[in-house]
Amino acid sequence: MKKKLIIALAVLTAAAVGIFYFLTAGNVGTKYNTVEVEKGELEKYIEEDGIISSKNIRSYYGNSTSKIEKLEVELGDNVKEGQLLIKYEDNTDIEIQKVEKQIEALEATYNEALSGADFESINNVKIEISSIKNSIEFAEENKNRIEELYKNEAATESELEQAKNNLEQLKSNLAVAQNRYNQLVKGLSENMKNKYEAEIDVLLLTLESLEKNKENSIIHADFDGIVTELNTFKGDTPSAGVKILEIQDTKDKILLVDFMVDDALLVETNMNAEVNDSELGIQIDNLEVEKIHPKAFTIYSELGVEENRQTVEIDLMESGEKLPIGLKVRTRVMIEESREALFIPEGTLYERDMKKYVEILEKGDPVEKEVLTGIIDGKRIEIKEGLEEGEKVIVNYEEN
Repeated sequence: MKKKLIIALAVLTAAAVGIFYFLTAGNVGTKYNTVEVEKGELEKYIEEDGIISSKNIRSYYGNSTSKIEKLEVELGDNVKEGQLLIKYEDNTDIEIQKVEKQIEALEATYNEALSGADFESINNVKIEISSIKNSIEFAEENKNRIEELYKNEAATESELEQAKNNLEQLKSNLAVAQNRYNQLVKGLSENMKNKYEAEIDVLLLTLESLEKNKENSIIHADFDGIVTELNTFKGDTPSAGVKILEIQDTKDKILLVDFMVDDALLVETNMNAEVNDSELGIQIDNLEVEKIHPKAFTIYSELGVEENRQTVEIDLMESGEKLPIGLKVRTRVMIEESREALFIPEGTLYERDMKKYVEILEKGDPVEKEVLTGIIDGKRIEIKEGLEEGEKVIVNYEEN
């Protein structure tokens, strides 16, 4: 009987101890996994693949009328300014000789009518006047182009002054040549003079046209560079408008990056940029955005999704000298410069009623705090308000 009583008392005592533990130590056995609020460097950038290109690109196109007689370059060749690239078949030289013979015939016809005036001298002055007029037209176009570049800070004041001086000098030369011509034809009858004017003008126009045709039949390099495209061969008759040859200047390289328009709208000229391509092992810092191309365009991704993009141009300067044209490299543009900020891991934040919260551990107990966040940098979230450095944010907890 006493044994049973002792056993019953033991059972009741064990139950009482269990109830006391549950009521007084319900949180015992809870383990909190925390992380401290850290201070670090924050920068905001956009990232995309860029293509190494050149500021100076010259493309040559077919004319669909002439066959290629000579092709003096191959893909990848380095060329010098003035070097012969392509020569088309043509009979321009024969046509020029015909016109020159016509001029000789005019000399014989008008020698007597000119009252002893030297026809050859008159003819030479007339040709000189026509040549100067053509040069003036070109010089005016050049001056206007440099004025536009000067307005956009792409040309110097000295270059503009030189262009203006060249134009004025040509106008002065024209005045001198016209005065010399007037002296040579002085005394010639008006009718004969008009006839002479008409015939010589026709011949001059013919010569000018033939010379242009001759120039078009021979293609020379406009600058030192490398052949980056070649789409023709000797004996080919390239169609009009088809690109047959491209040369790029390797000394003045740029980086062209096609960003999504939403990202491109955040970019401004002179923003810092960098090449950061871990796969190729290429790192180039301290680059600058030089230009945002004004025209957006639409392409389709590999998955067939329509994408609206815009090109951003970055100056490579001397840092891109050894990089081959056409190379694709990972590129960043810094939208927001580096600054100090507080960070927490991305998974520690939660939302309720359009507000953001975290739980921190204070004196061993979880406490909820409302926070104001900034940008997400990788897997970290910037905390602008609500937390201080060193506070312990609860990541998760376990109950034993």
